[in-house]
Amino acid sequence: MNEVASDIARVLRIRFRNNAPRRPPRVILLGPPGSGRSTQASTMAERFGLVKICTRSLLKKEMQRNPQITSIIQDALDKGEMVPDEIVLTLVEKRLRQSDCRVNGWVMDGFPQTEAQVKLLQSMRIKPSLVCIFEQAFEESSRRLSNRRLDPVTGIHYNLEINPPKDDSTAARLIEMAEDSEEIVKKRYERWSGQVSHLEETFKNMLLNVQSDKPVDGVTEQIADAIQNPIF
Repeated sequence: MNEVASDIARVLRIRFRNNAPRRPPRVILLGPPGSGRSTQASTMAERFGLVKICTRSLLKKEMQRNPQITSIIQDALDKGEMVPDEIVLTLVEKRLRQSDCRVNGWVMDGFPQTEAQVKLLQSMRIKPSLVCIFEQAFEESSRRLSNRRLDPVTGIHYNLEINPPKDDSTAARLIEMAEDSEEIVKKRYERWSGQVSHLEETFKNMLLNVQSDKPVDGVTEQIADAIQNPIF
């Protein structure tokens, strides 16, 4: 019995000294268009071994799987409108219930935004460990997205300002997406501005405000520190 107690004490000491989060993190990244959420979500997923859940990725996979709703989803994206919740909620709930999310934790990019989406998490008894809300002026959102391009062959996004393609053949086939036009970005930004106060109130006990105009590495370290050293 003494040996068992000794082993338990040793394990507890090891865990106490470990800088890794003690519980699988459940991180939500929210913010206006072009604020860098997706970049940070990918970085956090890689750094901490989390599952990255991106609603846009889920929707694109669903478009491939179910062509009947492709026009509904694409039309909403092109117009800067919200994809109907009856589509989004089903996809997100199914992903969150998969075992890798429960075991490894996750980082969610751009969800929840609507009241129905918030209620889904509540109904699943999911309490995020950290919610980051990115703060950015409309002018910066517009500037960033005006430089974004899509490679239709690989599906990779490039930014002509900070990470342009390295070869001429790729650069020649890049396209600008309808959702990145100034008119659509403004529409998306205004919708976000109307939601943010409610989201801040909903998640006020686990909220971290992030200034997205800081250097990317600085934003990364701010979020990573909050994950490793939770104060909520």
